[in-house]
Amino acid sequence: MTSTYEDSWALVVGIDAYDDPNIKDLGGAVRDACGALNWLRGAGVPDDHILLHAQPTEASRPLLESLEPRIPWRDATAAAIAESISGLREQTGSHLFVFLVGHGIYEPTTKRLFITKEASLGEFAVLSNLAVEEYIELFLSMSFREQLLVMDGCQNLPYSESRRSRIQAGMPFAGFNARAGNTLVFCFACQQGERSVEIEGRGLFLTNLLAAIDTRNPSPLALHLDFDSGDVSIDLRKAVTEVVGKRVKEIAEAQRPRIRQEPGVQVYGAGTARDVWPLHLPPAPAARLSIAVKPAAAVRDVGTILVQVEDPPYWQRREAPVPPSTAVRLPHETSLSVMCRLKSNSPWRKPAERRLRIDDSDREVVFTLRRATIGEETRRSSSEARGNEPAWVFVEGVDAAGRSVPSALRNIGESTLDSPPESPSGIEVRRKDGGLFISGRYDDRERLARFASHIAATVASGAPEVMSATISESPEFRRTALRIVLPEGGPRSLAGFLVDTPAITVGQVTRSVREVAEDPLVEVQPGRVQVGVALPWGSWSDMVEVFEGIEKDVHLPLTAGNGLVPLRMAIGSDVWEDLPGCSVLGFGPGAASTRPLSGSGGRLLTAHPEESPWGTCVSVPDTGTDRGTGTGLTFPLHPSLPLALDTGEGAPRVEPLSTLPVADWDALVSLGRLSGHDPQRLLADDKAREPDPVLTLARAYACYAARADTYTRRLLRLLRERGADICDIAVLEGATALRSTGSVPKAARSALAPWAEAGTVPVLRWGVAPAAILAEELGQKEWNARLEAVEATLSPVSVWTVWQT
Repeated sequence: MTSTYEDSWALVVGIDAYDDPNIKDLGGAVRDACGALNWLRGAGVPDDHILLHAQPTEASRPLLESLEPRIPWRDATAAAIAESISGLREQTGSHLFVFLVGHGIYEPTTKRLFITKEASLGEFAVLSNLAVEEYIELFLSMSFREQLLVMDGCQNLPYSESRRSRIQAGMPFAGFNARAGNTLVFCFACQQGERSVEIEGRGLFLTNLLAAIDTRNPSPLALHLDFDSGDVSIDLRKAVTEVVGKRVKEIAEAQRPRIRQEPGVQVYGAGTARDVWPLHLPPAPAARLSIAVKPAAAVRDVGTILVQVEDPPYWQRREAPVPPSTAVRLPHETSLSVMCRLKSNSPWRKPAERRLRIDDSDREVVFTLRRATIGEETRRSSSEARGNEPAWVFVEGVDAAGRSVPSALRNIGESTLDSPPESPSGIEVRRKDGGLFISGRYDDRERLARFASHIAATVASGAPEVMSATISESPEFRRTALRIVLPEGGPRSLAGFLVDTPAITVGQVTRSVREVAEDPLVEVQPGRVQVGVALPWGSWSDMVEVFEGIEKDVHLPLTAGNGLVPLRMAIGSDVWEDLPGCSVLGFGPGAASTRPLSGSGGRLLTAHPEESPWGTCVSVPDTGTDRGTGTGLTFPLHPSLPLALDTGEGAPRVEPLSTLPVADWDALVSLGRLSGHDPQRLLADDKAREPDPVLTLARAYACYAARADTYTRRLLRLLRERGADICDIAVLEGATALRSTGSVPKAARSALAPWAEAGTVPVLRWGVAPAAILAEELGQKEWNARLEAVEATLSPVSVWTVWQT
């Protein structure tokens, strides 16, 4: 095959070893860089167009030395990498590929930073790095219309959050602007605050990504077909979110202790206006498939023409409204089906599905329709199905003039009738009126439809250019739909308090769990239909094949995903709904207790029936099995909600328990997912329904992380107007001011003063780092020392602040 990337250029950086002994060496970055280099070679990028920077350990150096043919590698300092990038600015080509593998950090002010090998933990003001977001703008200014940037590295190591905030973004270039028409797709291993897992010396994300987008053997589920040109490409969005992301997330969550890693993909430049972010494959031969409907009078009664490829990823093309004829292009060696779907109450008999294979020549499919008899049409529209009545299907051959052709069934012998896709046991077949009359029990109508489709396709394939097959059915085949069956336990067992949130998608329709419980039938088009569940803590999907006139059951799983779930979801609400604020429920091995909680497996650790203000903390023994004994856990209380403390696995997690039926509570307060939120939507939702102040606060942190400070301030103003008095409000007010103006105004200083004097710790983990920076800025040494001590043992998985004491 002719390569698509012979004129492309690439930059590859892999860093295992760092000059500063305080920065932990990595074991797989250089190995992954070599994997990226081999991927580039496989795609056809010339060796002299690949700029390699590496810093190996003694263990990984042989990997570089064994590359055949040898590619020289350069130093992995910020200056050396910048020199290579400067050279790339002088080049032109169709594609630019950039791979960055090593330590990374994320801070809301500077966004993602890639740490270079000369970085030093003691030099925060000049810590060497590549400012990824700024380099994206630089790449977009170069003469490469299509660009791919891949970064595999942790977004939280090796620095504490307060130290990250002091790091200056590394960008030596200036005076550049993105070129109109350039597109960059950025694929990254994990989100803010997450770890990038290594398995057997390889980065989990990059290993799976390179396999999924291998231009010689890509994952079928990541492919996209352009039906107009017949070109096949890799859809990078699908590759990351639907292929690689799911696998990486599952493997990371299976580690012990459990690790949260959720890969992501983002597009910049001209690609933001496209639905598909393609990585082009070498050109492959394609053929033209023409589709026509006859007679012309029947065209207006056709609802859609559906072209569906039968193998993963089950590409589909729907044409509606339908012209007298249409055409698509498909790669050679493609097996597919073509369906002509009639409008409801159409006066024509249904044309049979056509199955064919595109080899090395153009093909044509003609659907010749035959009018239904008056009695048949009336019966179809007025009769009701009964469970104890038989269902039947009549299949006949039709010539180009729409006349019945009994001879078309002459070759349908016993071998065809006895060898359908599914056994015809219980199905009766009789030759009648020049066709085949196929009948069976009502409960067997899906098998009956499959068998009839098999027979009709066999009839039509006998002489596809001049022969069609039509199907008339008993009224039992009146509705094509999926019946969504919820797991045992009903809506709450699947969605918790989000039963009214749109979460279940069937084809193009999305409904809430409650809506599905009340009306489980969803009408769909025949063919393969995607069914999915999407909740803040996980997702599930399946591809279901549906035959026309069939109502098919789809059973949803007990849980969506297999990762962390909100504690309010994991613990029955009957256990905690009546507990007062400041109560703490403990879960995990050997939890100290005042009394057990019936039916929950947990224990009530403490209760403060008296009113406690924001900032009041409580300490309990740390009973986590992998953290030893003799330490305690300290965390703030919630004045009006009980808290759940989970010490059963990995780092401790504390969560306020609320019945609020809002997805943001689970995404932000429970699971801490700061990215991917629209600040305008967050503000609008908060105004529409006044929530617990903790949710408004979490929304403000999400806006702060997105650098949407206008929305951050407006949410903080809402909290003030509602009478909330929480340390985090003053911290965010001061942090946004410091970020935008470089100083803390007098009003913000006054708001911070009482919290500093009391040594208060913010209630949400995200506030500890900016509070420590503000304490240093204001000369509050004792508060700064306390906050830095808290940060040193802060649980990385709990949004609610909890630390070891």
